[in-house]
Amino acid sequence: MYVWLLSDREMKASSTPQTVPGLEVKIEQLRFRTASEEGGDRPLVCQYYLSIRNGSDRTIRLQGRKWVLTEQETGEKVVIEGEGIVGSFPELPPGGKFRYSSYHLYRRTTMAEGAYFGRDDGGRSIVVGVPPFRMTVGAAGEADQALF
Repeated sequence: MYVWLLSDREMKASSTPQTVPGLEVKIEQLRFRTASEEGGDRPLVCQYYLSIRNGSDRTIRLQGRKWVLTEQETGEKVVIEGEGIVGSFPELPPGGKFRYSSYHLYRRTTMAEGAYFGRDDGGRSIVVGVPPFRMTVGAAGEADQALF
């Protein structure tokens, strides 16, 4: 179960978001590498490939996302949120699917959690969580990790 705090703007725009049975996020692949070949104190890159599938009977329009990155050693959190998903506002009819890739930069082992929010065709606010994943320091340079 995912619980997300919404910004004031989101709270004013709607009632409490609901989960939608059949709307799901799947992480398809994680790729780890250094930000440059020079190494040193450069950040590491975790590129993720994921899909959002609408197995519900409603059309869903995704309007934004929120990621929480928690460094495991210090507990320090970085929150990344904003409108759209990689520059778009996907509309998923029943049976529809949206796929994309993006990345996070990190320096130490970090846990990534996230959620997407939007509205269904009845104007109700919805939220769907992203399965958490770990970005590890030793992962840079290792083979891609396919998650199925």
